[in-house]
Amino acid sequence: MLATLAFILPLSASAAEFRAGQEARLGSGETINGNLYLGGGNVTDTGAVKGDLVIGGGTILVSGPVGQDLLIGGGNITVSSDVGGDLRIGGGSVTVQGKIAGDAVIGGGNITLASSQVSGDAMLGGGSIVIESPINGNLKAGGGQVTVNAPIEGNVVIRANKVTLGPKANIQGDLTYTSATEATRETGAVVHGKTDYTKSETITKPEAAPQAALAAFFTLWIFAKLLMLLLAAFLFLWIFPAYAQSLVTIYATKPLENLGKGFVGFIVAPIASILLLMTVIGIPLGFLGLLGFAALMIFATLATPVLVGSIVHKWIWKPAGYVVDWKTILLGVAVYWVLGFIPFLGGLVKFILVLITLGVTLQIKWNVIKELR
Repeated sequence: MLATLAFILPLSASAAEFRAGQEARLGSGETINGNLYLGGGNVTDTGAVKGDLVIGGGTILVSGPVGQDLLIGGGNITVSSDVGGDLRIGGGSVTVQGKIAGDAVIGGGNITLASSQVSGDAMLGGGSIVIESPINGNLKAGGGQVTVNAPIEGNVVIRANKVTLGPKANIQGDLTYTSATEATRETGAVVHGKTDYTKSETITKPEAAPQAALAAFFTLWIFAKLLMLLLAAFLFLWIFPAYAQSLVTIYATKPLENLGKGFVGFIVAPIASILLLMTVIGIPLGFLGLLGFAALMIFATLATPVLVGSIVHKWIWKPAGYVVDWKTILLGVAVYWVLGFIPFLGGLVKFILVLITLGVTLQIKWNVIKELR
């Protein structure tokens, strides 16, 4: 959790650009001097990013150079560009071919690390892992099948069902691995340090597979939920910038009153809709009321991290007024996401925050109605 917060809160960054949509892209002739955030169904980056690059999407292709860190979460991911900092990826199928100047941390179903070089350490976890990239630091890998077929300058630690050392494997340090059977060493594989093998009985047990699969699923879901929350908050600011500012402005006037309005709306709206469903004439209005209430709750949930970020930003940095920008949204999403890990109390706090946002939203709607009158 601390590691995640460390790389999603670049509050000191000088500039950032956001692009989202079904087809989100950075063209080959474009250059971003600061940080870039991309989100969508299909994401393509063929341009140059001098700062950090953060991407969330389904199918992702990165072929343009990245000056600093690269963070990706998605389904089918291909990185063929050079990365000037660290690489962090979580996805289904992951292929990395570019040069990595820092560390490489990758989690996924099928992973192929075939870059020209990883200057730092590498940590990989997945179902099938193939390492064909020279690594200047240490290597740690865990999964179903792990194949090492490249020079490794440091130590190698592996836990897997099956371990294979290819003909190009040249491990300068020690090899420590745990697997059901001893590693397969193809002709040409060399380990200069000592080799420490531990036979694992639990990995091959049939009942361990569902547990491991379930743990992997929930880990990926938690990470995907964070990316979806982050993308939704950015889209909210992008589509409703004036509304986002009104949200925090009205909250600042009477926070407790807005909480009360949200609580009343949360109780009254569904009850009134259900009562309308009991009458023949009111059935259409009842359905519309329930649909409207559901849409309002979804809207309030998406807007809550925006409000939370502005509140926490004012508490910590104490600016003259409430600020709404990309930095406060990152802060709000991080706080809202971390609250989900706190048993009971975290859920209660999140519910109260959503009720406050609901109350502010109802107040904004009421103000619009009064102006129309």
